[in-house]
Amino acid sequence: MAAIRRLLVANRGEIARRVITGAHDAGCEAVAVYAADDAASPHVAEADAAVLLPGASLADTYLSPDALVQAAKVSGADALHPGYGFLSENPALPEALAPAGITWVGPPAEAMRVMGHKTRAKDVVSAAGVPVLPGATLGADDEGQLDAAAARVGYPLLVKAAAGGGGRGMRLVRRAAELTEAVASARREAGGAFGSDEVFVERYLEAPRHIEVQVLADAHGTVVHLFDRECSVQRRHQKVVEEAPAVAVPASGRQKMWEAAVAAARAVDYVGVGTIEFLFDESGFYFLEMNTRLQVEHGVTELVTGLDLVGLQLLVAAGSPLPFAQGDVTTRGHAVEVRLGAERPREGYRPTPGRVAFVRWPTGHGLRTDRAIETGSVVSPAYDSLVAKLMAHDADRPGAVGRLSRAVRALELDGLETNRDLVQAVLDDDAFRRGDVDIHYLDGRPDLRDAQVPDEVRHRHATAAAFGLLAARAGRSLVPVPAAGWRNVGRALHADELRDGVGTIEVRAPSPDTPAQVLLDGDWRDAGRAAGPVVVDATAAAEPASTLTSSPDAGTALVVDLVAADGLRRRYRVRLSPHRAEVNGPEGQSSFALRSEDDPVEAGGVAGECRAPLPGAIGKVLVAVGDAVTEGDGLVVLEAMKMEHTLRADGAGAVTAVHCAPGQQVDVNDLLVTLEPA
Repeated sequence: MAAIRRLLVANRGEIARRVITGAHDAGCEAVAVYAADDAASPHVAEADAAVLLPGASLADTYLSPDALVQAAKVSGADALHPGYGFLSENPALPEALAPAGITWVGPPAEAMRVMGHKTRAKDVVSAAGVPVLPGATLGADDEGQLDAAAARVGYPLLVKAAAGGGGRGMRLVRRAAELTEAVASARREAGGAFGSDEVFVERYLEAPRHIEVQVLADAHGTVVHLFDRECSVQRRHQKVVEEAPAVAVPASGRQKMWEAAVAAARAVDYVGVGTIEFLFDESGFYFLEMNTRLQVEHGVTELVTGLDLVGLQLLVAAGSPLPFAQGDVTTRGHAVEVRLGAERPREGYRPTPGRVAFVRWPTGHGLRTDRAIETGSVVSPAYDSLVAKLMAHDADRPGAVGRLSRAVRALELDGLETNRDLVQAVLDDDAFRRGDVDIHYLDGRPDLRDAQVPDEVRHRHATAAAFGLLAARAGRSLVPVPAAGWRNVGRALHADELRDGVGTIEVRAPSPDTPAQVLLDGDWRDAGRAAGPVVVDATAAAEPASTLTSSPDAGTALVVDLVAADGLRRRYRVRLSPHRAEVNGPEGQSSFALRSEDDPVEAGGVAGECRAPLPGAIGKVLVAVGDAVTEGDGLVVLEAMKMEHTLRADGAGAVTAVHCAPGQQVDVNDLLVTLEPA
């Protein structure tokens, strides 16, 4: 088979950009596809050509085999790469490509079909000698057999979607009383995410690690492993931090896992790049699933092996043999990756779609960033919340973790709320640095989930924001900001009130050349002063003019220099919008709400109301008019960014009106349920 000449990249976001780069490195053209709401996405501009996918829904665009095949024909592509997510593990796509003579950059459809069905996959790999956990399949008509199936498996257990992955359609059940609702909820989520509501139950390990082995096979019978990765730091069964190699796995167990992964791939005549995932604890390791595609975390394997997995995918898809044998593959050093997501961890990882006002990615030796967004990008609620992967490589694990921690701290990102504080806290945590983690690590550490920068840094950030407001009020901003003097402290002085997730900080900033003061424990205390006038927009020597834009949408960017009493100078970047101030600096990032008489209602509403916290679709209404509820009772299930979010009552009361219905699209702050408080 001839080498691939033109590749259709059937995906979006950061993986589309990664595959486009891989195609160019391999010497072939790359064609992007995009839905109408993705027309301005970076992956479209970076491709050699792009094809619009007609339709307004995912089913008509990225999830439509017919639309993707047509795009390949229109563009003259001779191959298609699915990336990950969407149709990457759906055999319907390669089967639709075959009659058109378009090469599928992935495994055989039958291998995908077997490994994509988790219970069948367990049977196949078990026959090949791979250890598996006890489980039981639940068909659509097996509701009456739930208790019997659960009894065979034993509590605690997991309810899991038979198709798909990524933690969707998965529920932990510790008691029989929870089983029926868990199965129903898992079925709903699995059906919406994967088109199949079949689920199964599986024995639950209390404190395992999540270890996976990268495999690679050609069509000539060669199957090799590319060593292992650890993905134990997870939230809601979705990975947050990944690293290679895995931590704290004995050499003997590691070797057995490599061999088991190769055996599993051979059992389905696998061709291409794939990943065998295991759960590992003191009792041994157990097959979890196989991902028949490129993994989100493939970059850390590339960093430690020096291999280009996308390039190898293209080589194997073209029919060429692998250019190396198992003994030729080695690793060097350690690599760590964090997933940056548009979400709010302290509110149950609530997605936070929005527009990126400004971003500057960290660069330097040993760093790599695979990202979906740039300055001006819009993160849509219609897609996954992942916006970037930040990676670091060094000679050993402490070096890689430290390098990545510094990189995350150096990231400048305005306008989009992310889980940055969470991943920063994980990287700096003593337990993580010791490698003392399992898949429940984040669940047991609310201090990491709710992480904020230290108070002294918050105070400096608030001070920088106050000086930014001072400059804005002097006429240097295109964006209106609250007037001075919300706290009456005398004619000559005023104080700005800045609110974050911890509380309110009050700052006096009388003039650019006067030391600022922060109210601490009832006393005003010095907080540093600005070194000369606050610099606005393109007049800042340290900033290119193109990055310091002002507009009503993006806000106004300013640079503020603070000099402490001891002479230590720190530079902060401040972006102001009508109700918010965002501060980036060498110590991290803070976001503050600005007090104003016309503050908008916070998502979630006032007492007696349930409002949408983000755009999405109503999955299920859990109450009816007249129902009595108590605090914490579920009211509505909202589906957004590929996840279910149960909105709950914030107090006892009675439902007086329901303003939504299943399937309805809602926007931020839309009223969903009205209650009469008890």
